[in-house]
Amino acid sequence: MDSIGEYIRQRRTAKHLSLRELADKSGVSHTEIYRIETGKREYPSMRTLTALARALEIPDQVALYLAGYKSEDDDNTPIIEKVFPELKTEILQSTAQRVIDLLIKYNDLVDSDYEGLIEHMEMFWAYNRKKRKRVG
Repeated sequence: MDSIGEYIRQRRTAKHLSLRELADKSGVSHTEIYRIETGKREYPSMRTLTALARALEIPDQVALYLAGYKSEDDDNTPIIEKVFPELKTEILQSTAQRVIDLLIKYNDLVDSDYEGLIEHMEMFWAYNRKKRKRVG
């Protein structure tokens, strides 16, 4: 198997699914699936891969291995936990992965946009801390 895209295309066609049918089943846009299958998207996000894997009835770990996110000797520790071991809960890991996926998706922002993003996140956390103190 040369690529994850080739594997996904083979699984999709073996299940007699069109791009649109797989898109509906997985929640991943048909254009994104096309990009993955043709190799235009070399490194799809883990969220996208797991959605496609589940829709195609492929074990998540197999899809992550084929995409290069896991090696044969990896244990079952989620990759986000390996990269950020201090994120112990599933909700923290999921939130971090969503932020990372969005940064990858919108990677054409200018430096000031990123600074604004950080500023807004810090304001959000400060607001929530203050709100919890008032309630608690």
